[in-house]
Amino acid sequence: MKHFVYITLMLLIMLLLLSCKSSHDTPAHYDAFDDLFDHSKPIAFGEDEDIYVFCGQEVRTQLEPIILASLEREVALVYNEKFFKVIFSDIKEMDRLMRFKNLLFIGTIEEGDPVSRYLQKALDPKLQARIQQSTGEIFLNKNRFVKDQLIVQVIGLNNEKVTDLFTLSANRVFDLFLDRYTKRLAYQAYQTNIIEPDFFDLYPFSLKIPNNYRLYANDKNNRFLSLLYRPRIQSTKHPDKFISVYYEPMEQNTLDEKWLTDTRTQIGKVQFGDSLNVQTLRTESFNFAGYQGFRLSGAWINLEKFAGGAFQSYAFWDEKTKQAYLVDTMTFFPEGDKLPVLMELFMIASTIKVK
Repeated sequence: MKHFVYITLMLLIMLLLLSCKSSHDTPAHYDAFDDLFDHSKPIAFGEDEDIYVFCGQEVRTQLEPIILASLEREVALVYNEKFFKVIFSDIKEMDRLMRFKNLLFIGTIEEGDPVSRYLQKALDPKLQARIQQSTGEIFLNKNRFVKDQLIVQVIGLNNEKVTDLFTLSANRVFDLFLDRYTKRLAYQAYQTNIIEPDFFDLYPFSLKIPNNYRLYANDKNNRFLSLLYRPRIQSTKHPDKFISVYYEPMEQNTLDEKWLTDTRTQIGKVQFGDSLNVQTLRTESFNFAGYQGFRLSGAWINLEKFAGGAFQSYAFWDEKTKQAYLVDTMTFFPEGDKLPVLMELFMIASTIKVK
């Protein structure tokens, strides 16, 4: 009997150890964006940056400059790059365009233009009653016709009301499409597993980094860590991607735009051997990873290596640990647009957690 109990106990211990080992050996997956798409629906067409806009001629005459200024806004990097491309479209093409990723409708519940008539037919009577009371609403529909889709409907009581509504809400509409765009990029980035969490045990922070990144620099004396994604087949047609973190003690929050610019300049000089193109630099207040801080954007150059590219740096102060952080994202991509790469890196960098 004692022998049986002993064997049973040993078997239980072995099963427990195997279970722990199996759990430890399972690659870590970051699932924050797994529910973005509806995989039961057909594939979506179109580019991530293309927005198909449907509106009546009178509304377009009033709003076209505002639509273009908002959705096709630019950011200065190595050269000016636009976030989106607006494609004004005919509602008669809806049977074809309904399969595309980004659709924007601007119409009314009272006017008789083709876009408004389409919306009046498609809109639930309860929502139309809401518009009657509020004079204007913005509705979202995700993955309505295809697996990856954002439909934004800006609907007013009449042309005057919808024009006023869009004018006041242009930034919000931009943010809605930008949020979807960046989440698409993040979804693709996290199709691979992430670096094991214990990699960050010796650091005062952690990140969710895809495991196709490798260690580029680990300067413990200067509190600097950098990771690099580099394609297996190196080519100017495929981007190098850098994510780096620098931190330093700061008893009081004296963080400002000058600190960010000066610190990023020094990091570039010491860690990468590069310098910043001052003519492209832009600083702004920015909310990053739940912290109110600053963002610095622009171009970097390395004369020794005859290289250059774009970067965005984010600075914030953590009150609990009394430390200032600079999280840097950088790309070398001679033959492609840098902005989508930096948007993807922003989503990865935003996973930083201070311990």
